[in-house]
Amino acid sequence: MGTAELRKKVQSYIEKADEEVLKKVYALVKSHEDEEDYTLPGPPMDVETYRARILNASDKARAGHYTTSEDLDKEMEQW
Repeated sequence: MGTAELRKKVQSYIEKADEEVLKKVYALVKSHEDEEDYTLPGPPMDVETYRARILNASDKARAGHYTTSEDLDKEMEQW
């Protein structure tokens, strides 16, 4: 069953539901809404892209392109 068909069936059930069922559906939807989403924004990365980004970050760190905790503290004081 596809998403569109499933959505129609659920809507049909909800339209016919009594208050008790509606409260249960609401609680289920609400609990799902409150769950943390630990996914990162954007499209997923393949392994090659992931490795290239790690190597790039390592190269930058070795070249001295990073922020020290002291510099970050100073920057945060200005926020």
